[in-house]
Amino acid sequence: MLLGRALIGDTSCFGEVVDDRFHLLVGDVFGEYRRSGQSLPLVDVVLGAPLAGVRLIAVMGGFLEPGTSRPSGAEPMWVPKACNFVSGDGAEIRVPSALRGPVNVEAELAVVVGRPLSGASPAEAAGAIFGWSVFNDVTAAEYVVPGLWATAKSIDGFASWGPWIRRDLTEERVLQGLAITGTVNGVKVQSGNTRHYRFAPSEMLSHVSHRVSLFPGDVVTLGTPLPPPVAAVGDQIVCEVEEVGVLNNHLVAEG
Repeated sequence: MLLGRALIGDTSCFGEVVDDRFHLLVGDVFGEYRRSGQSLPLVDVVLGAPLAGVRLIAVMGGFLEPGTSRPSGAEPMWVPKACNFVSGDGAEIRVPSALRGPVNVEAELAVVVGRPLSGASPAEAAGAIFGWSVFNDVTAAEYVVPGLWATAKSIDGFASWGPWIRRDLTEERVLQGLAITGTVNGVKVQSGNTRHYRFAPSEMLSHVSHRVSLFPGDVVTLGTPLPPPVAAVGDQIVCEVEEVGVLNNHLVAEG
C-alpha cells in the first residue's frame, strides 16, 4: 500500500495510490481510516512530502563496506536534522547564497515511526514501523569537515522525501537487499544496497528511543552509500530505492 499526500483545492489530503489513481482517505492515518469513495487520476495530482511538520533524524555512517562486518561494540551515530521547509517529489531545493561550498545530495531509505517509542527493544521498534520512503538528505559540505553535522544537515529546505510511504514492505525484505541509486543530470553517481546497513532499521529506532522518545510521524533516514555525490545549482537530482519509489528534485539558487 502506498500512502501519499496532496493538495486538493485548499485542503491537504491523504490518499492511497493504486493503479495510477489517488484514492482519498478519511480518518487518522496512524489509527483508523478508510477510502472516501472519491479518487483522482494520479497524473492530475501533485504529491507533496508524505507527512507535514515531521521531526527528522539522520543516521551517520549507516553503511558497511561490502565484505566487511560490524566491529564489536560499534555504536550507531545519528543527529537531529532540524531543517524547515521540507519538500516532496518534483520540488525545487533552494541553495542559500550564504553557503560558500558545494552541497552533497544523498539518496537514502527512510523509516517512518507509527506509534510512540521510548526505551524500546529492537523487536518493539520493529513493530512500530509505519512504513518506508525515499529521502534526499541534502547536506552543506562546508560544515562536514569541522564536524558541524547538525548545521550541515539543517539548512532550510535541505530535505525532500516521497513520493509516498510504502506501508506493506517488511524490514526482513529491506535487509535482504534493496538497491539505492542517485543520479545527477541523468548520470548515476551513487549506488548501494540496504543489505549493507551497519545496523538494522529496528536497531536504529531502538537506539534512538533510549535517548530521544519517538512519536508517530517521526522520520529516521537510514544513511547513504559512500561517497555522497556533489551537486550544484541547476542540477537535476533523482534518488531511487528499489520497491519503494523515485524522488526527483531540482537545485536552484535562493531568491
